[in-house]
Amino acid sequence: MARRIGLVLLALALVVAVQIAAKAALSAYIIRVIAVCTVNVMLAVALNLVNGTTGQFSIGHAGFMAVGAYASALTSHALDAKIHGVIAGSAGDAVTLIVALVAGVIAAGIAGVLVGVPSLRLRGDYLAIVTLGFGEIIRITIESSPSIGGSQGFPLGYASIPGYATLAWILGGAILAVALTWNLTYSTHGRALAAIREDEIAAEAVGVDTTRYKVLAFAVSAMITGFAGALYAHDATGGQHIDPGAFRLDRSIDMLVMIIFGGLGSITGAVIGGFFVGVLLELLKELPNLLGGTGSIAQALRENAGNLRLIVYAVALILFMLLRPQGILGTREFRLSSLFGRRKAKEAVGG
Repeated sequence: MARRIGLVLLALALVVAVQIAAKAALSAYIIRVIAVCTVNVMLAVALNLVNGTTGQFSIGHAGFMAVGAYASALTSHALDAKIHGVIAGSAGDAVTLIVALVAGVIAAGIAGVLVGVPSLRLRGDYLAIVTLGFGEIIRITIESSPSIGGSQGFPLGYASIPGYATLAWILGGAILAVALTWNLTYSTHGRALAAIREDEIAAEAVGVDTTRYKVLAFAVSAMITGFAGALYAHDATGGQHIDPGAFRLDRSIDMLVMIIFGGLGSITGAVIGGFFVGVLLELLKELPNLLGGTGSIAQALRENAGNLRLIVYAVALILFMLLRPQGILGTREFRLSSLFGRRKAKEAVGG
């Protein structure tokens, strides 16, 4: 118990230290990139719980992110003034953000159960199609709802979503998401999920309630994804405005790329994949600035920089899959304890 409390205090101290150091030494643009990558980490570990640990195939998690983002934004937008009327200052900011995060997590969890119960009796490609359809239904429903901004996004006019999620909040959220996923994956329940991944029929034969466990994994994954969406909506480094275009199919594909890059079934691999995709996409945004020259070809490339960026992204992914199809870590995990253990063993041998 004391060790766990110590780890929590160490994590909090680390988050605060990073926030102070980032404010002092980094530009607003770099802080924004770090925040985006950290949100990606939460999305990646959430999807990895379903696709990697449980061995299912979901490509509609952008829908859960949208549910979390919109539910939290609507909550904070409605309650911010009332909460600050009772609790002033930064404490009121924190309370508003916590209430909004809880609303986003609950809404996404409910959505996860609603799609999980009827669809997780399916397997493989059928499940992928159902989750894809669910994600698109969520997005189209939001686009068709003028009360929450429709295709123009939320909120309309000069109002904005309260930007209370500083880098410290986002980093803390990522640590919480990774810790929760880690504890679930390496628990008795996690072993049941891994058994489903290895052989669902054999898991049923030894008494594992496969449907219940798949729904559990899907619900927890949806809640973490909704949590990431809520932080994304309130990101202090962003524009405090969300629109359905941010939750299209390509967002789900990016999540899939993150976990495949890091290694399906590896939590630390998902963390690496989240940062990789975030940095890569940000670098590709600068591609038009790298296309110098005044000729007609250079001009045409600059005009079609958006399509060129997607082509470069696709080629990079194809090359990586050819050279390292199992991902950076495969199914392995990076543990500090094993690193220190190897160092001690080398010292003992050397001694």
